[in-house]
Amino acid sequence: MVTPVKRIHNLPIQWWLTLLFGLLIANISMAADLTASVDRKVVGENDTFTLLLRYNEQVSFRSPDLSPLEKDFRVLNKKQSTQFRSINGNSEYFTDWAIVLSPQKTGKITIPAIRFNGASTQPIVIDVQPVSASVKEKLAKEFFFDISISEGPVYVQGQILYTEKFYYTTSPEGASLSDFKVTDARVQQLGEVRSYQTIIEGQRFGVFERQFAVFPEESGTLVIPGQRFSGRISNPYDRWSRGQPLSVVSKPIEINVLPIPAEYPQSPWLPSTKVSIRESFSDNNQNWTVGEPITRSIILKAQGLSGSQLPAIALPVVDKLRYYPDQSNHSETVNEAGINGELEQSMAVVPTAAGRLVLPEIRVPWWNTRLQKTEYAVLPSRTIEVQAATQTADSAAIGSTATDTAASNPGHTQQQSSSSLTLSHNGQGIWVIVSALLLITNLLSVFWLWRVYHRNPAKPTQKPDSHLREKDSWKAFQQACRANNANTIRTSLIAWAKLRYPDNHINQLTQLKQLSNEPKLHAALDELNAHLYAADTSSAFNGGNLLALVKNMESQQKNNRGSSELKPLYGT
Repeated sequence: MVTPVKRIHNLPIQWWLTLLFGLLIANISMAADLTASVDRKVVGENDTFTLLLRYNEQVSFRSPDLSPLEKDFRVLNKKQSTQFRSINGNSEYFTDWAIVLSPQKTGKITIPAIRFNGASTQPIVIDVQPVSASVKEKLAKEFFFDISISEGPVYVQGQILYTEKFYYTTSPEGASLSDFKVTDARVQQLGEVRSYQTIIEGQRFGVFERQFAVFPEESGTLVIPGQRFSGRISNPYDRWSRGQPLSVVSKPIEINVLPIPAEYPQSPWLPSTKVSIRESFSDNNQNWTVGEPITRSIILKAQGLSGSQLPAIALPVVDKLRYYPDQSNHSETVNEAGINGELEQSMAVVPTAAGRLVLPEIRVPWWNTRLQKTEYAVLPSRTIEVQAATQTADSAAIGSTATDTAASNPGHTQQQSSSSLTLSHNGQGIWVIVSALLLITNLLSVFWLWRVYHRNPAKPTQKPDSHLREKDSWKAFQQACRANNANTIRTSLIAWAKLRYPDNHINQLTQLKQLSNEPKLHAALDELNAHLYAADTSSAFNGGNLLALVKNMESQQKNNRGSSELKPLYGT
């Protein structure tokens, strides 16, 4: 029993340091986190909202100190719960505290950091807004809608924030809201329907709230239809009664949607409140070497636009530099402020010569909807010093040895050259054999595939209905226009026109002009053709404008033909 103890004490100091470091890392990784979140960051005065505190350990009888909240908020309720989940055999426990708060003043108020068991949350800023005059005018009613839209001018394809609140003094049963649909607009819901309470002039109301982002696809008058709330009011004195039906309808809203301004440049249309651009490189130290690829990522962000609305960035041609584009990644984030889109465009860049390399400035035009003017997101130019490719140590050593030997013994050099020639002939023979073997292998593979195909011939697929294919082609054309992908626009537009106008035998863009005598459409088609075959790859094309013109052509065709079946425009 004595020997093992001596062996443990005689262990080297490095072993003890390693053990101590491992225990320290384990304790750090096991440290519990405390996080905070709210169900709404924009609330009305005297509204209630919920602050959720989550601690990633199980707690039974303790809770965080909430006294820091009492300075600016009323703590109305607190519920504690424990959750358990298991993912791939790993068990996790969470303790949640759901705290119902009500602000004591209006304006920007900060929920301070909450501390518990050595952990701390991040502060959260809440925007507390006063009760609107339109709500105060309706306080005498038991049930009413209050609807608001974002301020400022509205442009085609720009974002409209729609907020709908339904107030009630008596809690209804079987409550439901109508589906939110807007003609000639794309609609995206921002979060789930929220339910909370508020007090206005001493009267308590329950509130259902929901938000949407609306993107008009055409200029002119956009009508947001009135919304309907349905439910039943039960009779507390008659438990057998089904209750009194309740139906409340809001007023429609008309919005003037402005077209693309004439002064906007011939570039993808980006109506936004803020657009930014930045870039990153796989080698942040910018150690560029001839022939070695570097990954360049350009990130474009826009407020009030979805990720699919952001077009690919046209890169200028740079001498002594080759581009190898990767697939672009479109994404977006959704919150109470609306939709924020992001495009990450990555590519491998390979310098082909040493020396100074200049990456030109990139300017992306966008329309500032607040200031109503064209602005530019600018990626400044960048100068790179490209190093020449270096020889490997082995090849340099071999070259040095060969030079020294040749200088000391010229006769040996001649003999060595003869020997090298023999090796070269032998190497060629080996490659002939290898090539023959590869050829035989390929022939056998082709023969095997031929046998498999004839034993199990592929069954012919059934063609889909032409109407469905037409709808799919139109959808593809719309998506290509929004992404501003010129090649896909051309392919999808011709595919749709073939199905939509089968008697016109359309196979190229110039043939589409026979469908309409609209000069703007002709000019847009010519512009697309010029962009596709232009030598200058930095040119841009406005797909949104072409989509609007084709839609206008379709509307005119529907008005002219007078029947559901489409006739050729010129009787061809």
